[in-house]
Formats: sequence, structure tokens, C-alpha cells
Amino acid sequence: MSYEGVIEQSVAGLKELVEAGEEIIGYIYPHVPLELFIAHGLTPSLIRALPGVSSGFEESLQTFACSYIRNLYSQRANGQFLTLAGLLFPGNTCDALQNLGDVWRIRFHDDRVLRLTYPVTRYNQDESTTKFLAEEIRRLSDKLFKTYNRPFLTEGYDGAVDLVQDFRNGAQFLYSARVVNPRLISYSELVRLVRNFLTIPNLSSVSEIKESMAVVQTAADELSLTENIESVKGAILTGDYSRVKLPDTLETPRIVIAGGMVEPQAIVSLMNEIPDFTESSIVLDFLSFGFKTVFTGAPSKSDNPFMAMAKSVLSAPGEPTHEGLSFRMNAMRGLLSNLSIQGLIVCEQSFCDPDQFEAPSIEKAACELGVKTIRVPLDSELSDRGRIETRIQSFIETLE
Repeated sequence: MSYEGVIEQSVAGLKELVEAGEEIIGYIYPHVPLELFIAHGLTPSLIRALPGVSSGFEESLQTFACSYIRNLYSQRANGQFLTLAGLLFPGNTCDALQNLGDVWRIRFHDDRVLRLTYPVTRYNQDESTTKFLAEEIRRLSDKLFKTYNRPFLTEGYDGAVDLVQDFRNGAQFLYSARVVNPRLISYSELVRLVRNFLTIPNLSSVSEIKESMAVVQTAADELSLTENIESVKGAILTGDYSRVKLPDTLETPRIVIAGGMVEPQAIVSLMNEIPDFTESSIVLDFLSFGFKTVFTGAPSKSDNPFMAMAKSVLSAPGEPTHEGLSFRMNAMRGLLSNLSIQGLIVCEQSFCDPDQFEAPSIEKAACELGVKTIRVPLDSELSDRGRIETRIQSFIETLE
């Protein structure tokens, strides 16, 4: 299915829920406790940039606003946004996102704007980071109760933990299957399944992932690859690659896509236009809307719910903290050096300071391992598509 087709499908499903009277809370930053909203009887839905949306330098936004933020703002200003019960903006992640929430509250005063503030560090010897985020999640819970008159229900929370973990278990297996043999499931199909769940996290979207997992598992069993897949999944979750078993023969080149808030489906759309390129070359992504969301740990039901959700959010491979760079680079080194990766494509969201600041560290870490890299600046509209395709094609030729 095309990029536009996937968007149409997910938006259509969301419209049906809105028309049926469901209260949808849109969220923009991917590291959120989905379980919290579901426990309050609300449906969380990840809001993404849309291709084809014209986003200029609106006077309401600061000059440092990235193309992703301008796209979101333009959707709302142009009447392309669904009527949602509320929008959750992050605090303390980047200046542009925080500014967008402030501007949104003033410019679109009929919208209900919520905020979740994240810690700046992941260093956690005294659990101060986790306690800080747990308290912010508790405050958000109080706000949801006061705003929507929907209390936090323990039964709803327990069911939400199971639902989200079922999604992650299936998606983690599918991601790991592609590392072992990318032809077991296409990258476009995998990211479509992930997008569908993050747009509407319900039993239907989880069932679809489970069905795909069953098909892939059957194919893997026939090829005697299930043990390999489980070893990769366990290694990614624990960071211990000592027991990873890859097949003796691997199709090359093997490429990883890295970056921040970049749409995986847009990457598929971009790559499919490159002559003689197949999706099987993309072994893994390290994107916020894909891998980083999928490999987040589950909250423990035996812990205080707010502490458990805070620990879960902070366990994401690209955790939402400013001072986690060394942790992120070590995690990436483990992936690149143990999964037989030859090339790394670093996608930089245009005008995104976090992407620009982190890209040199990613490039340096890959270079130390002998993994070739290319940095590709892009925006949500892929406005410079021809030049980007040419650069990536040349890069792939060097790997071959």
C-alpha cells in the first residue's frame, strides 16, 4: 500500500471513532504512557505530519520551528485536523515542540491542550528521574479526570498494559525477523502495522499484528530461523548480544535507517523510487515512530502505576532525556557491530536542532565500527526528493 493509502486508511478509522463519539486524545511526541489514557477510558492517537501539506514560515511560530512542527501547525490552521477531545504536547524535550504547545493554546483556544513534562537526564541512582516523571504522569492523570470526568480505573489500566504489550511482543518479533531475513515480511507492511496501532490502539489493530506474526513464524519455522529471531529479539531488549545467532548467509547490503521524528512510511516511499533498490536492504530502523516505540519496556503491574509507566517511558531505546546521548550511542553500537550492518542512513528533520546535534555523534560511532554512513536532510513533504534519492542511490552503490 502507498504512503498516502496508509494515511487514508488510518485517518478513515480515526474518523469513524470520532463520529461514534469516542474521545480521542492526540499526542505528538511518541514517548507517552498509552496505558494512562486507556485507563481513563480515552483513546490515544499519534498525530503525524502529512505529505502534501504546505507549511511556510507562519508568523505565530518561532524561526527555529522545524519542518515537522510547521506541518502540524499548518494542518490545524488549514482545517485539516480532526476534532479531537484534546492534544498532548511534551515539555522539556525541545524548544520548538514546547513553543508549539504554547502557540497552539493561544491561537486555537477552543482546543484542549495538555502537557507532559519530561526529565532532562536518565541518570537514576536515587530514582529522582523516575520519581519526577511519575509525578508528572500523576498530575496528567488528575487533569484528565478533572477535564473529562473520567477516573483512572485499575481494571482499565491492567487491560491497557496487556493490550500495549501484546502489540509490542508482536512488533518486536516482526522487527527481529527482518534482521534475520528481511524477506519474511516487507518493511512497508511492518511499519503500516505499527502505524495502525499507534493511530488506533485497540484489539483490532493488535489482532492484525498477531496474524502477521503467526504467518511470519510459520515461514521462519520452515526455514529453521525461529531460534535466530528469538536470539536477536532478546539481544535488542537486553543489550547483550553474546548469544545472537545470524544465518550463515545474509543478503547484502544490510542498511539501518536512523533519525528522530521521521515517518517510516515516508522512508519506504522514498526508497521505492530508487532504481534497483529493494526493501530487503533495510534491515532495521532506529526511528522514533518505529523501533524506539516498539522496543519500549512494559510497565509492571505489581508496581505503583505511575512509577511503572515512568520506568516504561524511560526504558525506550531513544529515551526522552537530554543527557542520554552516551546510552543511545552505546545501544546503537551494539546493533551495528553485532547484526552485520554495512550501511547507516541518518535522516535529519530539516531545522531540527536535536537531530542536527545528535547526527555527528551517530556518524562518529558508526565510523569507528567501519560502517559507512550518509546524512540525509529531509522535511515532511520530501520537497527535495530528487536530490535525496540520487544521494541515497550513490551511497548504496558504494556499499555494493
